[in-house]
Amino acid sequence: MPESVLLDNDVALKISCYSLVEQTTSIVAFDEAPPAMLGVGRFVIRNRLERSSNVSDVTSAKDAFERLLQTTVLLEPNDEELAIAADLEEKATRQGLELDGGESQLVAILMKRACELLITGDKRAIAALEKVASDLVAGRVACLEQLIAQIVHLAGVAVVRPRICREPKVDRALTSCFGCSQVDASKDDVVAGLSSYIGHLGRSAPGVLFPGSDLSSIVT
Repeated sequence: MPESVLLDNDVALKISCYSLVEQTTSIVAFDEAPPAMLGVGRFVIRNRLERSSNVSDVTSAKDAFERLLQTTVLLEPNDEELAIAADLEEKATRQGLELDGGESQLVAILMKRACELLITGDKRAIAALEKVASDLVAGRVACLEQLIAQIVHLAGVAVVRPRICREPKVDRALTSCFGCSQVDASKDDVVAGLSSYIGHLGRSAPGVLFPGSDLSSIVT
Protein backbone atom coordinates (compact mmCIF):
# COMPACT_ATOMS: atom_id res chain seq x y z
CA MET A 1 0.00 0.00 0.00
CA PRO A 2 1.52 3.38 -0.94
CA GLU A 3 2.41 5.91 1.72
CA SER A 4 0.30 9.06 1.75
CA VAL A 5 1.15 11.26 4.74
CA LEU A 6 4.73 11.65 5.95
CA LEU A 7 5.68 12.79 9.47
CA ASP A 8 9.06 14.27 10.30
CA ASN A 9 10.89 13.46 13.53
CA ASP A 10 9.88 16.71 15.22
CA VAL A 11 6.17 16.05 14.69
CA ALA A 12 6.46 12.41 15.75
CA LEU A 13 8.33 13.44 18.90
CA LYS A 14 5.95 16.20 19.92
CA ILE A 15 2.69 14.33 19.37
CA SER A 16 4.20 11.59 21.52
CA CYS A 17 5.10 14.07 24.26
CA TYR A 18 1.55 15.44 24.13
CA SER A 19 -0.06 11.96 24.05
CA LEU A 20 -1.86 12.90 20.85
CA VAL A 21 -0.79 9.84 18.90
CA GLU A 22 -4.23 8.30 18.41
CA GLN A 23 -5.76 11.64 17.46
CA THR A 24 -2.99 12.22 14.92
CA THR A 25 -3.12 8.81 13.30
CA SER A 26 -6.90 9.00 12.97
CA ILE A 27 -6.51 12.28 11.09
CA VAL A 28 -3.60 11.45 8.81
CA ALA A 29 -4.65 7.97 7.71
CA PHE A 30 -5.40 8.74 4.06
CA ASP A 31 -7.44 6.27 2.03
CA GLU A 32 -6.65 3.63 4.70
CA ALA A 33 -2.89 4.15 4.25
CA PRO A 34 -1.09 4.64 7.59
CA PRO A 35 1.24 7.59 8.15
CA ALA A 36 4.92 7.06 7.45
CA MET A 37 8.25 8.31 8.76
CA LEU A 38 11.92 7.63 8.12
CA GLY A 39 13.11 4.37 9.64
CA VAL A 40 16.08 6.03 11.30
CA GLY A 41 13.63 8.26 13.14
CA ARG A 42 12.80 5.58 15.67
CA PHE A 43 16.38 5.62 16.93
CA VAL A 44 16.70 9.40 16.80
CA ILE A 45 13.50 9.99 18.76
CA ARG A 46 14.19 7.31 21.36
CA ASN A 47 17.59 8.89 21.94
CA ARG A 48 16.13 12.40 22.18
CA LEU A 49 13.59 11.23 24.76
CA GLU A 50 16.30 9.50 26.79
CA ARG A 51 18.38 12.69 26.90
CA SER A 52 15.63 15.31 27.02
CA SER A 53 15.44 17.87 29.81
CA ASN A 54 12.36 19.56 28.33
CA VAL A 55 9.90 16.68 28.72
CA SER A 56 8.15 16.41 32.09
CA ASP A 57 6.79 12.88 31.70
CA VAL A 58 9.39 10.98 29.70
CA THR A 59 7.84 7.59 30.46
CA SER A 60 4.48 8.62 29.02
CA ALA A 61 6.16 10.11 25.94
CA LYS A 62 8.15 6.91 25.36
CA ASP A 63 5.02 4.78 25.65
CA ALA A 64 3.14 7.06 23.25
CA PHE A 65 5.97 6.91 20.72
CA GLU A 66 6.01 3.12 20.79
CA ARG A 67 2.26 3.19 20.10
CA LEU A 68 2.91 5.52 17.17
CA LEU A 69 5.45 3.08 15.75
CA GLN A 70 2.85 0.31 15.81
CA THR A 71 0.66 2.25 13.38
CA THR A 72 3.33 3.91 11.26
CA VAL A 73 5.20 2.71 8.19
CA LEU A 74 8.99 3.06 8.44
CA LEU A 75 10.60 4.15 5.18
CA GLU A 76 14.08 3.94 3.72
CA PRO A 77 14.98 6.29 0.84
CA ASN A 78 16.28 4.59 -2.29
CA ASP A 79 19.31 5.72 -4.26
CA GLU A 80 17.34 8.04 -6.53
CA GLU A 81 15.66 9.70 -3.55
CA LEU A 82 18.99 10.10 -1.76
CA ALA A 83 20.39 11.82 -4.85
CA ILE A 84 17.42 14.20 -4.99
CA ALA A 85 17.82 14.93 -1.28
CA ALA A 86 21.51 15.70 -1.68
CA ASP A 87 20.73 18.06 -4.55
CA LEU A 88 18.12 19.91 -2.48
CA GLU A 89 20.55 20.24 0.42
CA GLU A 90 23.24 21.60 -1.90
CA LYS A 91 20.86 24.18 -3.35
CA ALA A 92 19.82 25.24 0.17
CA THR A 93 23.42 25.52 1.34
CA ARG A 94 24.33 27.71 -1.65
CA GLN A 95 21.58 30.12 -0.59
CA GLY A 96 22.52 30.08 3.10
CA LEU A 97 19.40 28.11 4.06
CA GLU A 98 19.00 25.25 6.53
CA LEU A 99 17.69 21.95 5.19
CA ASP A 100 18.87 18.86 7.02
CA GLY A 101 19.16 15.36 5.65
CA GLY A 102 16.00 14.02 7.21
CA GLU A 103 13.80 16.77 5.82
CA SER A 104 15.36 16.59 2.37
CA GLN A 105 14.89 12.81 2.24
CA LEU A 106 11.24 13.13 3.21
CA VAL A 107 10.76 15.74 0.48
CA ALA A 108 12.36 13.41 -2.06
CA ILE A 109 10.03 10.61 -0.96
CA LEU A 110 7.08 13.00 -1.13
CA MET A 111 7.98 13.75 -4.72
CA LYS A 112 8.90 10.32 -6.03
CA ARG A 113 6.22 8.24 -4.32
CA ALA A 114 3.39 10.66 -4.99
CA CYS A 115 2.58 11.08 -1.30
CA GLU A 116 -0.19 13.49 -0.38
CA LEU A 117 1.42 15.51 2.39
CA LEU A 118 4.51 16.04 4.54
CA ILE A 119 3.85 17.34 8.05
CA THR A 120 6.92 18.94 9.56
CA GLY A 121 7.77 20.83 12.70
CA ASP A 122 10.87 22.38 11.10
CA LYS A 123 9.97 25.91 10.06
CA ARG A 124 13.50 26.55 8.79
CA ALA A 125 13.06 23.63 6.42
CA ILE A 126 9.77 25.06 5.17
CA ALA A 127 11.49 28.39 4.50
CA ALA A 128 14.28 26.61 2.64
CA LEU A 129 11.85 24.55 0.56
CA GLU A 130 10.09 27.72 -0.51
CA LYS A 131 13.36 28.77 -2.16
CA VAL A 132 14.59 25.47 -3.57
CA ALA A 133 11.54 23.25 -4.17
CA SER A 134 8.32 25.25 -4.26
CA ASP A 135 7.59 24.02 -7.77
CA LEU A 136 8.16 20.41 -6.72
CA VAL A 137 6.09 20.22 -3.53
CA ALA A 138 3.59 23.01 -4.08
CA GLY A 139 1.00 23.04 -1.29
CA ARG A 140 1.99 19.61 -0.02
CA VAL A 141 3.83 20.59 3.15
CA ALA A 142 1.98 21.27 6.41
CA CYS A 143 3.34 22.56 9.71
CA LEU A 144 2.81 21.20 13.22
CA GLU A 145 0.36 24.00 14.05
CA GLN A 146 -1.91 22.93 11.18
CA LEU A 147 -1.99 19.39 12.52
CA ILE A 148 -2.75 20.59 16.05
CA ALA A 149 -5.47 22.91 14.73
CA GLN A 150 -7.10 19.94 13.01
CA ILE A 151 -6.93 17.91 16.22
CA VAL A 152 -8.53 20.79 18.14
CA HIS A 153 -11.29 20.99 15.54
CA LEU A 154 -12.10 17.29 15.91
CA ALA A 155 -11.31 16.56 19.57
CA GLY A 156 -11.91 19.94 21.17
CA VAL A 157 -9.81 22.35 23.23
CA ALA A 158 -10.83 20.61 26.48
CA VAL A 159 -9.06 17.46 25.31
CA VAL A 160 -6.00 19.02 23.72
CA ARG A 161 -5.14 21.97 25.97
CA PRO A 162 -4.33 19.99 29.15
CA ARG A 163 -1.95 17.78 27.18
CA ILE A 164 -0.13 20.75 25.69
CA CYS A 165 0.05 22.58 29.01
CA ARG A 166 1.36 19.55 30.91
CA GLU A 167 4.46 19.79 28.70
CA PRO A 168 5.07 23.55 28.45
CA LYS A 169 8.72 23.25 27.37
CA VAL A 170 8.17 20.88 24.44
CA ASP A 171 7.06 23.62 22.03
CA ARG A 172 6.99 27.23 23.18
CA ALA A 173 4.78 28.39 20.31
CA LEU A 174 2.08 25.85 21.14
CA THR A 175 2.34 26.67 24.84
CA SER A 176 1.64 30.29 23.92
CA CYS A 177 -1.19 29.43 21.52
CA PHE A 178 -2.99 27.42 24.20
CA GLY A 179 -2.59 30.12 26.84
CA CYS A 180 -0.88 27.79 29.28
CA SER A 181 0.12 30.66 31.55
CA GLN A 182 -3.58 31.44 32.05
CA VAL A 183 -6.22 29.66 34.12
CA ASP A 184 -8.31 29.01 31.02
CA ALA A 185 -8.42 29.72 27.29
CA SER A 186 -11.39 29.62 24.95
CA LYS A 187 -11.48 27.69 21.71
CA ASP A 188 -11.64 30.99 19.83
CA ASP A 189 -8.47 32.20 21.54
CA VAL A 190 -6.62 28.95 20.82
CA VAL A 191 -7.73 28.84 17.20
CA ALA A 192 -6.76 32.50 16.74
CA GLY A 193 -3.30 31.81 18.13
CA LEU A 194 -2.75 28.80 15.90
CA SER A 195 -4.11 30.65 12.88
CA SER A 196 -1.71 33.52 13.52
CA TYR A 197 1.30 31.19 13.43
CA ILE A 198 -0.03 29.38 10.37
CA GLY A 199 -0.78 32.64 8.58
CA HIS A 200 2.67 34.05 9.25
CA LEU A 201 4.32 30.90 7.92
CA GLY A 202 1.98 30.84 4.94
CA ARG A 203 2.95 34.37 3.99
CA SER A 204 6.64 33.48 4.12
CA ALA A 205 6.22 30.19 2.23
CA PRO A 206 3.09 30.56 0.09
CA GLY A 207 4.26 28.17 -2.60
CA VAL A 208 5.01 25.30 -0.23
CA LEU A 209 2.62 25.41 2.71
CA PHE A 210 -0.72 23.64 2.52
CA PRO A 211 -3.30 26.45 2.47
CA GLY A 212 -5.34 27.10 5.60
CA SER A 213 -5.66 24.98 8.74
CA ASP A 214 -8.19 22.38 7.59
CA LEU A 215 -6.32 19.23 6.58
CA SER A 216 -9.50 17.24 6.07
CA SER A 217 -9.68 18.02 2.36
CA ILE A 218 -6.50 16.08 1.71
CA VAL A 219 -6.33 13.44 4.44
CA THR A 220 -9.93 12.28 4.69
